[in-house]
Amino acid sequence: MNSDESRHSQHILETGTATVTSGGHWFHATREKVDQFIPGLLKRQPYEKLIQDAVVWIESADSLALLLFFLLVFLAGTTVATVAALLFYFIWYFNKSAFVALILTPVLRLLNSDVIQIGVAALALSVLGMNGVYAGVGIGILFFFLFKVGLMRLFLGWLMSKRAGAGLPLNDRVLKIILVRYAYKEDLKTPQLDRLEEQIKAFMLKLKS
Repeated sequence: MNSDESRHSQHILETGTATVTSGGHWFHATREKVDQFIPGLLKRQPYEKLIQDAVVWIESADSLALLLFFLLVFLAGTTVATVAALLFYFIWYFNKSAFVALILTPVLRLLNSDVIQIGVAALALSVLGMNGVYAGVGIGILFFFLFKVGLMRLFLGWLMSKRAGAGLPLNDRVLKIILVRYAYKEDLKTPQLDRLEEQIKAFMLKLKS
C-alpha cells in the first residue's frame, strides 16, 4: 500500500453495513456491496478514492456558497451576497448529485481545501473590516461557521433524517452517481446498481420504523 492509499484508509472506517469518514460523512455502502453490484470497479478504482470523491461533492455546497458570498459582498453588497449565497447553498445541497462530473472533482477538491477557504475568508474579512463594512464582516463570520465548519450541513442532515419515507439519503445519492460515472468511464456495466439503492432504502426504512 502506498502512502496515498494509507492516508485515505486512515480517514475511512467500514462497519458491516456502512462507511464513515473522519469528517462525519456516512454512506450506507461498503466495498463488498460495491464489488457485488458493480463487479470489477474496485480493481480499477480504489474504494477509498470513490468515497473521497463523493465527500468532495458533498462538501462542495459549503465551500462554493462561502466563496460566492465573499465574491458578491464586494460586487453587489452584503444583502445581495447573503441572499444569493443562501439560495445557492440550498439549491446545490439538495441537487448536487445532478451536477456530479468527474472532470470537476479536482477543481472542487481545491476549492474545498483549508488553504483556499481560510485564506479567502481571512483576506475578505480583513478588507471588509478596514472599509467599515461591519455587516459584511458579521455575516461573513457567521457563514464561515455555518459553511466551512459544516454546521448548516449537519443541521440539514439532521432534519432530513427526521423526515418520513425511505428516500435515498443525499450522501448515498452522490456516491451512487460517482459509482455510475466511474463505471461508464471504465466501460463496466451497472445492471444491479438499482438493487444497491433498494437495499439502502429498505435499511433506512427499517431504522425509522
